[in-house]
Amino acid sequence: MKKPSFVFSSLLVLALLVTIVLVNARRSAAQVTIKAATPAAQNGSTGEDRKPGSLYGQVLGHDWGAHTGDWARYSFRTEQMSDSAYIHIRYARETPGVSHLRATVDGIDSGYLTLPSTGGWGERGDQFQVVSLKIGPLRAGDHTLRVTAEHPTVAKPRLQPSVPVLDLVGNRTDKNTVGHGVNVALYTGTPSRFFYSTYNLGNVFSIVDGGTLRWFPDYTLIDPHGSSDPLNVNLDQITIDGQPGNTQNGAGATADAMDEQRQVCVTSEDVVVSRVILTNRSAKPVVRRIEIAGDCRGSVDYRGKPGGEKATRRDGDVLVLVDKNAFPSVLRNGLVMAVGASARPVSSDARTPGAYRLAYDVSVPANATKVTTFACAFARDEATAKAHLAKVLREGDPVAKNRTDWKNFYERQIPQFTCSDKGLNELYGFRWFLLKFTLSGGDLGFFKYPVDMEGRQEFQTYCCYSAPFMAFDLNWNNDPAVGFGQLANMEVVAYPDGRFPWYSTPQTNRVPLDHASRSGQSILPWTAWKFYQIHGREDMIAKLYPTMKKDVDWWISDRDADGNGLFSIDHQLETGMDDLDRRWKTTKPPRYEAIDATSYTILNLKAVANMARVLGNTKDADYYATYAGKATRALETILWDPVLERYRDRNPVTGELTDYNSITIFYPLFAGVATKQNLGIIPRYLTNPKEYKTKFPVPALSQTDPEFDPERRYWAGLTWPATNSHVVDGFAETAKRLDRSQMPAAAELFQRVAALHLQPRADFYEHYHPLTGQPLSNFRDYMHSWWIDTILRQVAGMEVQDDGSLVIDALPMGVKFYALRGAPYRGHKVDVLWNDAAAGKGLVVRCDGRIVRRMSGWKPGDAPVRITAGELRANLPTMAKE
Repeated sequence: MKKPSFVFSSLLVLALLVTIVLVNARRSAAQVTIKAATPAAQNGSTGEDRKPGSLYGQVLGHDWGAHTGDWARYSFRTEQMSDSAYIHIRYARETPGVSHLRATVDGIDSGYLTLPSTGGWGERGDQFQVVSLKIGPLRAGDHTLRVTAEHPTVAKPRLQPSVPVLDLVGNRTDKNTVGHGVNVALYTGTPSRFFYSTYNLGNVFSIVDGGTLRWFPDYTLIDPHGSSDPLNVNLDQITIDGQPGNTQNGAGATADAMDEQRQVCVTSEDVVVSRVILTNRSAKPVVRRIEIAGDCRGSVDYRGKPGGEKATRRDGDVLVLVDKNAFPSVLRNGLVMAVGASARPVSSDARTPGAYRLAYDVSVPANATKVTTFACAFARDEATAKAHLAKVLREGDPVAKNRTDWKNFYERQIPQFTCSDKGLNELYGFRWFLLKFTLSGGDLGFFKYPVDMEGRQEFQTYCCYSAPFMAFDLNWNNDPAVGFGQLANMEVVAYPDGRFPWYSTPQTNRVPLDHASRSGQSILPWTAWKFYQIHGREDMIAKLYPTMKKDVDWWISDRDADGNGLFSIDHQLETGMDDLDRRWKTTKPPRYEAIDATSYTILNLKAVANMARVLGNTKDADYYATYAGKATRALETILWDPVLERYRDRNPVTGELTDYNSITIFYPLFAGVATKQNLGIIPRYLTNPKEYKTKFPVPALSQTDPEFDPERRYWAGLTWPATNSHVVDGFAETAKRLDRSQMPAAAELFQRVAALHLQPRADFYEHYHPLTGQPLSNFRDYMHSWWIDTILRQVAGMEVQDDGSLVIDALPMGVKFYALRGAPYRGHKVDVLWNDAAAGKGLVVRCDGRIVRRMSGWKPGDAPVRITAGELRANLPTMAKE
């Protein structure tokens, strides 16, 4: 009788075990596999990316993760619930350092995945690795996974007190640009990079290393445990199951009782400051060891060679580093760096010439915060470097003082502009930051004057092609000397025959190049005349005139040898548009007569003629004005094709007109020489979605051209900021002059171009994809365009005139109000206000505080408002004309 009971008990136990197994199976996630290359949606990847080592032959890559905030969204379904699910990502990453992905499931944050370098981008299977992360309970049903490329966050940021204009431009996490517009510029990161003018020093002061917590124009808040490494990563496969795998800590950071943040800035005396803030969260005192290292042994000028004598020594509490490879013909004693801190070092290593190490012990009481200032001063001699270092270390908060300096720059040194479009406000402020940040020189070899370089991160040179673009904007600085320096420095670097050098550094005006002339297109004479229009400084124009005249003479003698008024290009690199080589049905000519070169030279001829007239040189004025007229007629008759309704470059040997359809067909609009018979170029090409009107305009080559290829080419189809500036201004001015019904279309183009640089914050990359808007270069802070001049003339409508009068003629940009205050004009300060809260409805124009025009019914796009020079100069009580 007992045996059945035993059998029954055994069966009961077995049933219970089966039930437990079934329940556990139900609670453990069944495996879900996702092909990473095919997300439901994504932002960041610019195209298909095939990799032989991928499980599918294709990855989500092609620049995905190149920018903080790139994301991908996947949909998946689980048939049963899970108490504990894990995500596993198979990826490849060649770049040194780590990438980070933030994972969210159904909108719930699951933490960060850390993705170290795998040694390759996935050409082979062994270049892939798998990382895992616990995502917690997962219900049965449909789910959404989102992965975002971003660096992990840390404790509450330790910020300086708020300043509205600096917060408008800054208060972001995706920048690492630090400088003050003297000679030193810094890109923080791991490692950081230091530049002295055009000279790349490497990382000479590691206490600034780390990832950006918050960026402002005046300083950057750094997390030393973070990273500014590019986040690029190629994603291959995503698996979701119940297996832990190589699981990471979802918080993405290790526990530490000490929080460290660094406020980093560069002062007006070229002192790099790292204000280290240590917060001890424990109940016991903690001593933190801080080590600093620097190494300039690999330092090099732009396209120069490393080497030269280096020296390192300790002098008391100061470490002195000397680099004699930095502009040796200019800095006879070398570039001197003096490193110190508000604390004393406990150890140092200065045995290696050109490198050093310092260690400091900082004691932080329990539950307290301790601030220590570290600094590195750059100067041309040791005494100055040490004096500047000591000055900073005596200050209670040098970062706060630097913030005040930048606040004063925005409030006192430049015109104030605001409107209802916050994006335009940010672009305006950010452009002024870059104009200041990129300045370098002043009694520094070939940089006699402070000049804006083409870039800081790359192309850090004074370039004859791009220098005028910055000059357009610098001309609006309240101090005429700022714009003048950008123009006058060309006299220092120009070749004896009048050519302007393509690239110059403080050391040389013969930077290695790949074209024989070492020169190229430049509208610097035209920007010199624009400078005169704004400031009316005849004395400064007199100093600029000989250099501008000599350059125009070189173009006439060398590039219009046959005297037909069309100007030739010898090498495509002279145009700045490197690979837009023209196609010819016959033999390629040694030179071709170019639309852009002729348009540029027409402007320069007019400028030199105008300057000569101001200076009383009637003979020169007549000669250059006549030549400008001849060039204009040649452009309009020889290069204009009435059938195709566009301009075409020409083979001077055979007379053949190229079929190449590049963006330079619009440059005659910029030159102001197009007539009503040429207006067909606008609807047929510029505003035609099949040609140049892309979502992110304007591509450098028409979409109908067989060479259009923004994926693989450098210029052939990409959107570039510089060419956009030409086209935006050319279209706007042509519409105002010839067909005001086109002004709304011109405004729309400007709005589209502005949107390209607001994704979502202001930025200027080298070039962009015309269909997606994706930056196709990692080079940021590119100065190869102009914005201040365009915003003031096209949005605020401040059109300065040759005779000192003023025309208000604004594009209908769709703004509800705008206010331009304190714009310099011929020794006066001009305000142009529309629907301003303080000034009232409609248009109000003030000169030195006097109202010179009030029109309550006027709006942007209406007929231009003309104010004579006499009205602006009048010493009269308030005038108000309707």
